[in-house]
Amino acid sequence: MGKKRLTRVGAGLLVLLLALTLPSGPARAQELETSAVSAVLMDPATGEVLFSKNPHERREPASITKIMTLLLTMEAVEEGRIRLDDKVITSENARAQSDTDGSVVFLEQGEKRSVEELLIGVAVGSGNDACIALAEHIAGSEAKFVELMNQRARELGMKDTNFVNCHGMPAENHYTSAYDVAVMSREAVKHPQLLKYTSIYEYRYRENPPLILWNTNKLLAWYEDVVDGLKTGWTEKAGYCLSATGRKNGFRLVSVVLGCPVPRSHFQEAIKLLNYGFANYTSLPVAKAGEVKATLPVLRGTARQVELVCARDLGVTVPKGEEDKVSYELRLDMEQAKAPVAKGTPCGRLVAFKDGKPAGEVELVAAADVEVLGWNGLFTRVLQGWFKSAP
Repeated sequence: MGKKRLTRVGAGLLVLLLALTLPSGPARAQELETSAVSAVLMDPATGEVLFSKNPHERREPASITKIMTLLLTMEAVEEGRIRLDDKVITSENARAQSDTDGSVVFLEQGEKRSVEELLIGVAVGSGNDACIALAEHIAGSEAKFVELMNQRARELGMKDTNFVNCHGMPAENHYTSAYDVAVMSREAVKHPQLLKYTSIYEYRYRENPPLILWNTNKLLAWYEDVVDGLKTGWTEKAGYCLSATGRKNGFRLVSVVLGCPVPRSHFQEAIKLLNYGFANYTSLPVAKAGEVKATLPVLRGTARQVELVCARDLGVTVPKGEEDKVSYELRLDMEQAKAPVAKGTPCGRLVAFKDGKPAGEVELVAAADVEVLGWNGLFTRVLQGWFKSAP
């Protein structure tokens, strides 16, 4: 694996300067301005949009397209369809990307690279050739892989997106929106291994001839220890684009800016959005995965009741100073369960509210199996109850 490069003094001064230009206290989103054509600031834990500008405008995404390629590859790995150590043989189709003016990691036809090396080639070097190699390994061809990309986009509710290729080179009918990029990025940050790749700033990709990859996302150096992804993009038509994600004091945000006008402006605008979010909002934890929130009586079970736990974490994003406006209530599906009860059986919901309005929910599930109580056990329980009630 590669390592992050140390933050440069000039980069640090830029971050400080941007921070000083932002309000010191809570501010309304209307006060935030950006030179990006479209932008979205999202809390990926809840999907709540904290700031937006032309969020659904369809635009050319350039290399931000590669977030979907990275996402599908990680999902294929985690589902066991491919392995990180699989060796992928570079096709002529992948190698031919070196003949274009797009970014590549200079794969040669017949060269063998592991899936993990190709992921790094995409995440760090923005290699179009590495994208095609992964696409062919997963789906057999780039065209079939693009079908998977569009299918996944539909599953995620990305209504203003259509992919034509897996790398983002200009193509007719290839578009997305800032909101859809945020949704796609929200899904991507659920994969910690993917963030390990996108957070690499410098990586020695080849020894002979030597090739060192430098991450195109300069926020890894400018905003070190906060930003750990995701992807940049640029074409003449798309402008300068970036989907950045960072975590501060346990609070993660996704900042998407599309169509920024000049070099490095996408970094400056993304930092502006992140600083705004971190300065003005916080994520209030309402429930933790596995946390016991209720008990439910069980009829004729080996246990008289079963604990109900949260199926996943649940947090609510609120402006700082308004934490007291968050509440929750339990909504059970039944007054009692009938044995047998399987571990993980949904039995109700925990619903969170912000200022009296629903702000998210999580399933409450059985924490353990409860078997049916046999006749002997039932008889013993009746006797125990009789003796306890006897004078």
